Amino acid sequence: MASAPLHGGELPGIVDQELADLIRPGLTPAQACVLAVASSPGVTDVLLAASSAPHWKEAADAVTQPALTAAKLREITGVLASP
Repeated sequence: MASAPLHGGELPGIVDQELADLIRPGLTPAQACVLAVASSPGVTDVLLAASSAPHWKEAADAVTQPALTAAKLREITGVLASP
C-alpha cells in the first residue's frame, strides 16, 4: 500500500516538467509522481487524496496509465541520483 496525495505531498513540489516528461510525456508533475508511486515494485494499492473533482480526475487519469517498467524506474532513479 502506498499513499499519494496529488497536490498535498512533497514530490509534486520537487518534480519539474522535464522530469515529468522523462517519467511519461504528457503528464503533469503531480500525475508523474502518482504514476511513479503506483508503478513501484511491491505496491499493489495506492491511497489517493484529492481536494477537488478536477484533482481527482487528474489522479485517476494517472493511475490508469500503463505502469512504468523496471527499466524506466531504474532510469529515473539514475537521473535523480546523478550529481
